[in-house]
Amino acid sequence: MTSINEMKIKQNINHLIQNYGIQLLNYMSDCEREEKALLSAFDKVDDQIIKASLELLKQNNLINIRTEEIMPPNIYYHLTKDGELILQMIYKFESLNFE
Repeated sequence: MTSINEMKIKQNINHLIQNYGIQLLNYMSDCEREEKALLSAFDKVDDQIIKASLELLKQNNLINIRTEEIMPPNIYYHLTKDGELILQMIYKFESLNFE
């Protein structure tokens, strides 16, 4: 049996929660989103925090970026298959009741 590092799982989930990762994944759940739309949807959060969170999601293969090469460029974000799987797991965790 493969061992599971529960502490690492907890750290990763907490990081997703604290850095708006779950909200960003959820916002992209139904379609590709333009960066401007993402930033305005999270208008109470500093743009640099959202951009850093998007970069972390990309580094972890949860989202992809598409750029339209115009001036200024339009930047679009969408979920990868891994991002879709993680989001489905989050929805499942949300529906559980261990109380």
